[in-house]
Amino acid sequence: MKRYHIYIAAVLGLLLAASPAVAVKWGGVTGDYGVKKVNYSGMQFLKIGQSARAEGMGNAFVAVSDDINAIFVNGAGLVHVENVGYALNYTRWLVGTDIYSVGAVWNTRSARGEVLGLTVLSHQPDEPPETTIYQPNGTGEKVKCNDIQVGFLYGIKFTDKFSFSAKFNYIQETLYERKTKGFTLDIGSYFYTGFRSLRVAMSFRNFGPDRKTGDYYYLMPLTYDIGLAGEVYGEKGDPAYLTIAGQSVFPVDYEQRYHLGAELWLQNAVALRAGWKWNYDLEQFTLGAGVKQSLQGKDFFVDVSYTLLKKEESQTLFDAPIRVSVGGTF
Repeated sequence: MKRYHIYIAAVLGLLLAASPAVAVKWGGVTGDYGVKKVNYSGMQFLKIGQSARAEGMGNAFVAVSDDINAIFVNGAGLVHVENVGYALNYTRWLVGTDIYSVGAVWNTRSARGEVLGLTVLSHQPDEPPETTIYQPNGTGEKVKCNDIQVGFLYGIKFTDKFSFSAKFNYIQETLYERKTKGFTLDIGSYFYTGFRSLRVAMSFRNFGPDRKTGDYYYLMPLTYDIGLAGEVYGEKGDPAYLTIAGQSVFPVDYEQRYHLGAELWLQNAVALRAGWKWNYDLEQFTLGAGVKQSLQGKDFFVDVSYTLLKKEESQTLFDAPIRVSVGGTF
């Protein structure tokens, strides 16, 4: 029982340390609640969601994370994967940008329920033409830019109610002739409250030292998420059940944000999803769907999501992001 209390105290301590009510200074940049700090962080590709299932729920997924899709959101949820899980994700992002990512996890089946994971992410923006003062119409060359991230994850199930994860990432950003390299750390926790199916989870993502490109210093896009999730109709495994999730998001370079999402499973084979994101410049509502099938003890899934963007003077400025994820377990 004492160990159980220590776990709870640790989680509460992390929540207090990251609370937006606490003012934190990073090289003169304030973490005060209600202050937009746009352009203070770089490597923005690290903030783009990868999982079509998670994004279909408005990315209110930190406390839902119960399969391989958790590897990009909250690795502590990977303890729900029984053997080996894998996922391949594609995102059609804004202004001709493509993002590809893969994730894999292995449940070691140790006495402590340890899991090991690997992620690889490739961000490929559309390369703009090079222009100069004397050649404003272009030199005929392209400006090369791309980003990669490789992560290694360790998760552990301390009790039947509480799990924890840490993920170490190597990142590299190429902007024309400059390359910036570094490391970040993601931390996640997952806790069953004991009240019905209610669970509480949190994650720190992209924690790392400031980076420098040329003469410009910037923060890493640190994000702290805390969320709740539970089944409001039926239970997991029933012919039909509905999961509702809510999430508070505190990014280092913006104001407080909130995510809400819902997921309806029918016959454990078809899922319908919807979500809402509050306090975003472009994103707002999301829709998603998925199918899951089992064959000879192996599960396969396909998920898709679509993000409805806000309009400016009745005009949509960008093509809506679309995500596709495929994967399974064996």
